[in-house]
Amino acid sequence: MTTKAPTFPPGACIPKWVDPDTFVAPDPLPMPDAMHQEPHLTHIMHTVRRHFRGQPNTLVSGDSPLYYDRSDLNRRYEPDCYVAFGVDVDPLWARNGYMTWIAGKPPDFVLEIASESTWQTDMVAKRRDYARIGVGEYWRFDGSGEGFYDAPLAGDRLEDEQYVPIEITPEPDGSLWGYSAALDLYLCYDSGWLFLWDPKTGEFVRDIDASEDALAAERLAHQATQETLTATQEQLAEEQAARQADQETIRRLRAQLGEPEPE
Repeated sequence: MTTKAPTFPPGACIPKWVDPDTFVAPDPLPMPDAMHQEPHLTHIMHTVRRHFRGQPNTLVSGDSPLYYDRSDLNRRYEPDCYVAFGVDVDPLWARNGYMTWIAGKPPDFVLEIASESTWQTDMVAKRRDYARIGVGEYWRFDGSGEGFYDAPLAGDRLEDEQYVPIEITPEPDGSLWGYSAALDLYLCYDSGWLFLWDPKTGEFVRDIDASEDALAAERLAHQATQETLTATQEQLAEEQAARQADQETIRRLRAQLGEPEPE
């Protein structure tokens, strides 16, 4: 008989006796600054998920626990957004969290969103630990306008087990651009929001709201085209009816005058 893995409430301290290979992670505690972070988190997660939807062996998750020490399950973080390529997703979903020893690797990309209660941890402890466990890229985005981070957009790439800053390019319009080799996308900070730009298509990656707006616009355009086509068909029908009436009048006049029908 198999023994069901014990469950724990959000934020619980995990006892040492828990088997790390069968452990099911508790849900994380609510975001401490949810009203400020949630709009950005929702936008980013929808955008990243939409871009990588259908790509096999790819996990996109957010605000879920990342466990990086098999010997101590209390050593964990809850990245706001992370992406791992080349992993078996099902065992991770079954564990309700990302365990590096089950995935066989750390995430390739991690993004943290600035908040008053987490920015110092993001800047120091997470940057240190993410580099130590081998997270390929670590990005920080500050849409608060409060300047919690040293910049609205910053990223690091792991080289020789140390993080090296990723070049961020400021544009004349005030936007900031940085290339993520892990995602093969550009991260663009503009007016307090984070967007993703795909160099392969030369377009921004749409989130769900933008996709729905585009679909609604396409439907309106299609409806307008159909209305125009219907009006044109009606006009052609009227013109054809008028021509037939004219021809019938001409035939009657010729008949009255005794003129033969033209061959």
